[in-house]
Amino acid sequence: HCQQRGISFAVVIDKRYVPLLQHAFAGIELIAYPRSAIAAARSWKKAAAYLACLRRIRALRADIAFNIEEDSVSHRLTQLSGARFKLGCNAVRHRYGYDHVVPVEINQRSAGEAHRWYGFYELFHYLGLEHSKPSYVKLAPAPLSAERQQALQARGLDATRSLAVLHSGATKDYKLWPAAHFASLIKLLDQEGHQVALIGAGKDEANIKAILALLEPPLAERVVNLLNALALDELSSLLARASLAVGNDSGPAHLAAALGIPGVVVFGPTRADIWSPLSERVTVLQDRSVCHAQCTRHHCLQAYFCLQNIQPELVMNRLPKNTAATC
Repeated sequence: HCQQRGISFAVVIDKRYVPLLQHAFAGIELIAYPRSAIAAARSWKKAAAYLACLRRIRALRADIAFNIEEDSVSHRLTQLSGARFKLGCNAVRHRYGYDHVVPVEINQRSAGEAHRWYGFYELFHYLGLEHSKPSYVKLAPAPLSAERQQALQARGLDATRSLAVLHSGATKDYKLWPAAHFASLIKLLDQEGHQVALIGAGKDEANIKAILALLEPPLAERVVNLLNALALDELSSLLARASLAVGNDSGPAHLAAALGIPGVVVFGPTRADIWSPLSERVTVLQDRSVCHAQCTRHHCLQAYFCLQNIQPELVMNRLPKNTAATC
């Protein structure tokens, strides 16, 4: 819309996503917010990284700064952007410091339009922009370099076999499907002829170690451990050649769905109607029938039985058939 009218346009996004999205946003300036560097750095380096990003934003001398997110980081960057007109999207959180707030009622949607996607739809529909059905931005991951392919082969990845990618981690512990269930699923996938790769980073290490500890040595050695082995754009390249993907309610599950990879996503107490992947090729499994009326995400009286009750055999039955034989 902006390009058609000769309007300069820039997007501020997490630095980790820049390599992944630069093709989708061709011709648009991407300003990288160094979230990871800020989180890991000491105080003065945090300030230096933040100010460097802010200087790039202010150098645009923007006429409009539009905050389409609701977190505190986006709010502060908008307020400090130096833009002449500040546009917000949340009537509660963006009550102060904005010239106008788009009247979007996120918590008052109909049952069929509860998904987070509809929040963005309402924003741009309000502005008179074109819209489409719920979907992801179109990704076109580049093939892995020869050097990276060799590095993955050294870890045991076989490019000739059907690949099942599993992500056992999540940002919150209440989203974690039990390690024992992942281990049982790996046995089933191995029996079907799939090579299994475990992906993850940072604190996912504990989950991956727990899963591998539950596997017998011959099988454990066949599982490809890719903990901390891939940047986000490299992960997308790996997922693009996968036969299937299984994971918790997490970012990698959405990335696999955005790439059209069939699979299963296991949900615990979070709302699948808001956060489920936007793909008809992905099955969402959730069992809220066992939840106690007084349970919350952070305080469960049933030891998160909603996750334990989803059995590996059920997940296996919901995965596409014969993918190992056709790869």
